[in-house]
Amino acid sequence: MKASGSGKTCRSVVLALLLPGLVCGGPWLRGEDDTVVDAAARRANDQSQQSQQVMLDQQMNGMFFQPSGNEEQAVQQCLGRLLLEVSALDEVCQLSDGQRLKFETAARLDVAQAIDDIDAVRRRYAGQTINLQDPAGQQAWQRFLQEAQAVQARLQDVGGGKSLMTKVIAGVLDDVQQVAWRRESERRRLYQWQSVVDAGMAQLDLTLGLTSAQHDAMCALLMEKPLRINHAKLSLHGNHFAPYVCKYGLSLVDWAKLEAMLSKRQQKTLRESIGQGKGMAMHLKQQQILFE
Repeated sequence: MKASGSGKTCRSVVLALLLPGLVCGGPWLRGEDDTVVDAAARRANDQSQQSQQVMLDQQMNGMFFQPSGNEEQAVQQCLGRLLLEVSALDEVCQLSDGQRLKFETAARLDVAQAIDDIDAVRRRYAGQTINLQDPAGQQAWQRFLQEAQAVQARLQDVGGGKSLMTKVIAGVLDDVQQVAWRRESERRRLYQWQSVVDAGMAQLDLTLGLTSAQHDAMCALLMEKPLRINHAKLSLHGNHFAPYVCKYGLSLVDWAKLEAMLSKRQQKTLRESIGQGKGMAMHLKQQQILFE
């Protein structure tokens, strides 16, 4: 009996020693698997930290030259677009060989200037790595995104209003050619405005439930007052902004004429849509998509 009592006493002592370790999760309960788990957790955390480090050099081509991310391809597409413009000039104005050469040279110089401008942006961000977990890094990333959008717009705008090609058009074409090209440019402007009207009216057809007669009458009113738009910059955003440009255009149409063709319910919904267009107008002008 004494031995039995002694055994119970020993077991009690052992349990008393072990219990604190069980409760507290002592190190003797942590096996090799636990060490592996801890190491994996640390690696995952390190990878998470590293994933927030963005090397801007690696982002430039993909963000500057969408959708391909290939600078050479983007440059060739840009130059190809301008050379097609030269071909259109030739078809409309019957250019001489000398005139055509001047336009083609101007096109290449415009593209070269655009690439120089983009290279200046590259130099500003070359070698920079930012941490997206850091507020300063987040601000730097936002600035970089804005620069990337500006680069895309710059490529789209090559050959535009302030380009060498535009200056050459004014200085090289004779009076007869100038008249022919102005006529062609006006037709193009109307065609581009028509594409904006079509995009906007596709939405309004759904929201207002327009009849075909109402649709045609509203389109006719919009075509009477085409807005000045930068179609290249508008196209850069796909079809996102075109409906807002159309709705803003409706805000400039005589409301009495619109009211006369619509039901009360349609009038209320159209007012809301026009309000959306007015709300976007300042942004569209700041982005040089819309001019007045």
